[in-house]
Amino acid sequence: MKTPLHPARAFLSRFGRMHVIVPVSVLNSSAFTMVALGLVFYMRDRLGAGASAIGMASATFNGLYFIGCFALRPVGLRLVPRYSLVVSSVVAAVLLSFLLASASITAVVLLYGAVGFTLALFWPPIMGWLSAAIEGRELNRRISHFNLAWSSGVVLGPLAAGLLAQWRLEAPLVVGTAMIGVVGVVVLLASVFLSEIRADTHRDRRATPGDAPDASTALRYPSWIGLVSSFVVLGALAVVVPLHARDVIGLAEGAVGGLLLSRGLATAAGFWAMGVWTGWHGRAVPVVAAQVAVLALLALLAGTGSLASYLIVLPLLGLSVAASYTFSVYHGVAGSSDRTRRMAIHEALLTLGAVCGALLAGRLYETHGARTAYLGCMVAAAVAIAAQIAVIAGSRLSKPAVRGSRRGLRRA
Repeated sequence: MKTPLHPARAFLSRFGRMHVIVPVSVLNSSAFTMVALGLVFYMRDRLGAGASAIGMASATFNGLYFIGCFALRPVGLRLVPRYSLVVSSVVAAVLLSFLLASASITAVVLLYGAVGFTLALFWPPIMGWLSAAIEGRELNRRISHFNLAWSSGVVLGPLAAGLLAQWRLEAPLVVGTAMIGVVGVVVLLASVFLSEIRADTHRDRRATPGDAPDASTALRYPSWIGLVSSFVVLGALAVVVPLHARDVIGLAEGAVGGLLLSRGLATAAGFWAMGVWTGWHGRAVPVVAAQVAVLALLALLAGTGSLASYLIVLPLLGLSVAASYTFSVYHGVAGSSDRTRRMAIHEALLTLGAVCGALLAGRLYETHGARTAYLGCMVAAAVAIAAQIAVIAGSRLSKPAVRGSRRGLRRA
């Protein structure tokens, strides 16, 4: 006869990996978006940094994250994902503590970049972990839940950072650092007390010849192009909006956080919608349409640059970026035999976009103003649309494919 579990153990046995992945994604995303916006105000007011230096800090963070996605992959292959998350969180919290103690712009830029490097041990492993051995509708459901989780952090982080910065300039950095430390503690406790997590031996590995044939869709290529373009825009907005809204429009830090909150809310709504509606699976037209929408919205922003235009454009951009991000994740991992590698590519590409956007916008804003910065983003979006159309036409992605074939595409 089977011995009944202790009530406490029976209760904890109900929790699995998604019960860990979702809350730590909310916490980690909230913390890092809080630190990102807080650092803009901190560098501007405490260290006297210009827009170029602030853009350089953002670019260094994202650039080293890009490098880390590949350089730290051998480390990720040796660790089960939960331990990779713990290492990333602890090291990032320590580095941010050193950043707070530094009074040099150069040191802050380098330390913030090192934080980005360690973050490569967090997002690619967690995304590979949540999608392990999952396909079809269940894969879409899990991706949707994950996207809602981290985008909730994008909603909460900027608002909290703006309010905290009004109280004390260092507060967003201090609170964000503490939250990152909490992420590591939560994952460590889950590894000790949750039986399913403790027994989870999933470890990322490279694909081998003995694996099932790769059944990836070629739609990942135009999806990746759209991802880069979208994050060029996001990288630019992260630098330009806080400075332009405060210095030119005259908003207080808390109001700037509220302005960015509108984009975060729309992004979360977009992720929810993409999870409910599956009609975009295997179709090329929605992939391109998202970038066309980005281009049109940037044109509106460049044409006015007023508070009213921000209130209209930022939420709509959030919806478009949510679509492009989802296309990249889903079409990148669906049918793949090496999902963590695909997630590393996804993260590296969005980071490349964010780096280029931050550097481009920081320089253009400092020398020519917000309108020119947004015009630069429009050029990037137009190039992306042309590249997507060329790839789709060259690969004949818009033609119907045989059901169950490697491409798995339908008529766009």
